[in-house]
Amino acid sequence: MAAQGLEATKVAQITAAAGVGKGTFFTHWPSKDAFVASLVDTLLTDLARRVRPVGLAPTDAEALVADVAAVHLRFFQLRPEAAALLNQSLSLATGGEAHALVAARLEEHLELVAGMIAPAGEQMGWPRERSRELALAVVATASGFFWLGGALDLGADTPLELLDRLARALARGLNR
Repeated sequence: MAAQGLEATKVAQITAAAGVGKGTFFTHWPSKDAFVASLVDTLLTDLARRVRPVGLAPTDAEALVADVAAVHLRFFQLRPEAAALLNQSLSLATGGEAHALVAARLEEHLELVAGMIAPAGEQMGWPRERSRELALAVVATASGFFWLGGALDLGADTPLELLDRLARALARGLNR
């Protein structure tokens, strides 16, 4: 799905790659969109599990935002197909159940990140009531970098130090 896109991928291709029959697929998911929503849930659960510990370590405001961004950047660097899935999943039929599930799950992840970095953002001059926007900047930058980079054959081997500097620069930019 990451290589050819969600729209172009057929259930038959998914089941062939998984080595299961279409009946087995439809026993677990009523549609391809529901399957995609399930994958996004799994992806964001894994990402949340990795980012939560960062918020437990006392650190200065800029370093906290940079560390949260670094976890997201590393996650998508190692899983560019996850970045593609996350970005493409938001194109599921608007108004459909799967789109609503994906949007709700992404909102939940943004709330988690916003809660972690809101105090840091506030120290850097970013209003607490707009912390979801700061969280969105972190998630969108991380997933977008590797999703777009993958399509352009760029960035897959970008050193984490460069990404850390990018995250710090973004944090400083928010302070202006």
